[in-house]
Amino acid sequence: MHAMLFVDDPVRGNPLQPSADAIRALKGEEWLSTILIDHLLQTTLKGCLPDHVLIGSSDCYEYFSTYNDKLDKHDCADTVQTMRGGLQAYAKSEFRYISAACHQGHFFVVDVTFDIRQPAVFQQVNVYDSLSITSRRRATAVLGRLQRFLSGFCFHGLDHNLLLLEKQEYIVQQAVFRNCPKQSNSHDCGLFAVAVIWHLLEGKEVHSSVFTQGDIATLRQALYRGLSANAEWATLENVSSFFPALLPSLRNESSPAEDGELVDETCQEDEGPNEDEELVAGTRPENSIHDVEDELFEKQFAGPSQVFQTVEELMVVINAYQETSGNSLAIRRSRGSSRAFACISHANCTFRVAFGPKPRQEGIILKRGNCNLRHSGVAVTSAKDGRCLKKRSKEVIKQLASDVALHKHAPPTANDVIKAGVHKKKTLLSYKQCYRGVNARKESKIISDSMSFQLVGPYVQTFAERNPGSTAFMERGSDNRIQRVFVCPSFANDVLMCVRPVISIDAAHMRSEWKGTLYLATVKSALDDLYPVAFAITVDGEDLQGWLWFLEHLKASAPNLITEHFRRECSYKLFTFMSDRGKGLVTALRNVFPDNHNCFCVVHIRRNVETDFGKKIATMVTPLSTTSSLPEKTALLTELERKSPDAYKYLTGIGAKRWMDSAWLEDEKLPPRYGFRNSNISESANNMLNDARNGNWLDAIDGILIKMSLRITKSQSEYEGKDGVVDDIVGLATKRWEKCVGCRVYASGNDGETYSVYQKLGEESEEALLKVRPVDCVCDCGKWQAIGVPCVHGMAYFRVLVAVSYNI
Repeated sequence: MHAMLFVDDPVRGNPLQPSADAIRALKGEEWLSTILIDHLLQTTLKGCLPDHVLIGSSDCYEYFSTYNDKLDKHDCADTVQTMRGGLQAYAKSEFRYISAACHQGHFFVVDVTFDIRQPAVFQQVNVYDSLSITSRRRATAVLGRLQRFLSGFCFHGLDHNLLLLEKQEYIVQQAVFRNCPKQSNSHDCGLFAVAVIWHLLEGKEVHSSVFTQGDIATLRQALYRGLSANAEWATLENVSSFFPALLPSLRNESSPAEDGELVDETCQEDEGPNEDEELVAGTRPENSIHDVEDELFEKQFAGPSQVFQTVEELMVVINAYQETSGNSLAIRRSRGSSRAFACISHANCTFRVAFGPKPRQEGIILKRGNCNLRHSGVAVTSAKDGRCLKKRSKEVIKQLASDVALHKHAPPTANDVIKAGVHKKKTLLSYKQCYRGVNARKESKIISDSMSFQLVGPYVQTFAERNPGSTAFMERGSDNRIQRVFVCPSFANDVLMCVRPVISIDAAHMRSEWKGTLYLATVKSALDDLYPVAFAITVDGEDLQGWLWFLEHLKASAPNLITEHFRRECSYKLFTFMSDRGKGLVTALRNVFPDNHNCFCVVHIRRNVETDFGKKIATMVTPLSTTSSLPEKTALLTELERKSPDAYKYLTGIGAKRWMDSAWLEDEKLPPRYGFRNSNISESANNMLNDARNGNWLDAIDGILIKMSLRITKSQSEYEGKDGVVDDIVGLATKRWEKCVGCRVYASGNDGETYSVYQKLGEESEEALLKVRPVDCVCDCGKWQAIGVPCVHGMAYFRVLVAVSYNI
């Protein structure tokens, strides 16, 4: 032992005892505390470390920072001098320093051999990172602090000290980032780091398949059970049983059941085996990570007699191997008679083989020095599932690349996306997928052209000048940044007189990195064609302020929205608004369009009921909204009140005239809503403009206007010269015309406008009496006034009285 411990060595220091919360974190998906990591190092390595091997605390970064700061403070001169006296013993021989360093919430391993007596102070500087081998920022910070600590305390006044002080990047320049097993989640980095240290101290070569994520997951469960029962359970003998390279004889000679018995003897419980015990016993799910040596390939290609005269001959044998083994190989390098292959049947597989010319002789042989015949990774899905997985991964990568771009000054790289996927999505994406996703993002003008915002103002102004009668303008904030853009083409107001008088309004978020909210007003023709008539993009959310601004400009740009209704009894304007009861929207409509009727989307109401009161109660919403029978409505509400008084209170509080068809029987002043019960118009319009929402504001405005113009132009060319009633309405009217056969119609009352319709309900049943007022498009069944097309009883009036009068 030396006079003073090097960087708070946990193995040779005071006993450590992790808290109950630190042990409990092993059971979930949480990062592990540095105290727990140091405890594992202490209990597994105590008494078996050579004197020249130094283990650093997991908090070494903070330790280095604290004492390096003391070098710059004059009031700490005594402390610095005392530490130098105890630490300069480490300058007398060669030492190896290893630490599971924790920096910025991520563990990795630094392995440094230093000797001040040698011309090169650092004999080796290795870094093992289980998350990404290119994660240099964390490691370089730790290594830089280590160099300053050595020069300021251990090597003070000795040879090479001046070199270390002046050349601050000296140790970083010597660093080599080694390959090691990769984690597939964001919370096992501490155990990966400890496992690497165990393999280094046992003299085992650390490579990408020396252990797997499955080994770490099994160890984590065993640590939780073991430490919960016995604080000193984590001995080197116990943990070695979970790693093939550390205890090969145990893994090869014992069955999984025997492994479980060994673990159970160390951590005995009275209860029978549970899920945790099965994991400790070494069982693996069917889709676990593969880790096996390819003996078939070695047998076919590695023998001394396996010499191929041509590349074609080699490929014939490779194809035969693929059919026999089921493993697919892809060519990674092709140069002359040299070929390099990699396995693509497993995700991130480590299998690599290379063939090349035989030295000083003819023929092609396997280059054993460039090969790794070990398969690892989960089997890759294929066919339908593979395509679905690829499509989902593409969307995830696209989102992650945008998130990285928001938090990084430099353009995102493939490795940035991989790390973001582990931390945010808890999934390990392949490098090739991320590379392609990042390149696609770079090539996309929609995403990359941030200068486009300077063109929004000129674009909107030019559009307004070249399209007289259009409303198009832009508003800036106090900081001169674009706040809002509103566009309503000149033809939109005329379009309103050629569609069903129901307008759906909705807002959707822009998906690009600049965000924003797209407000949209959409109508639907009798032929079910969608036409956006006005839109706006603002920095507002879907709040009252944003809706008031949009609706006020919509009203000013499209005055036909407040046209008087053709029905003399109707107390509302011509157009009915359909919305989803969004935040601020109802209030804004009440303020801006007080004389227009506002209906609510039944789909959104049903979803709210399902969320708050359950699926069974939600099934009653649709019958309540579609029935035009007052007795049936009363029966449904009675049943609803019996099953869920809270749901009854919620639905009746909305107001029947906002969503129930039966309301048209109770209030004849309501305007028709032409069969619209939901805001699918807006949902379809948002889907139609999906590409525009992915870009910046300029491209979104341009894309939406192009869509609007093309749809109007297409309709004009498709229906030019056609007149009369559209086919769908003709079909519905014809069906009802045939259904009213046998009905009798008589005038009732003295006004000459009300008629009674008698209709047989069956062969022997009594006749039903309903009254219609054709002049007001009103019927006792409610369907005429709700849908706007004459119901069966209205058709009976036209068939019996009108058709007879005109001899039709």
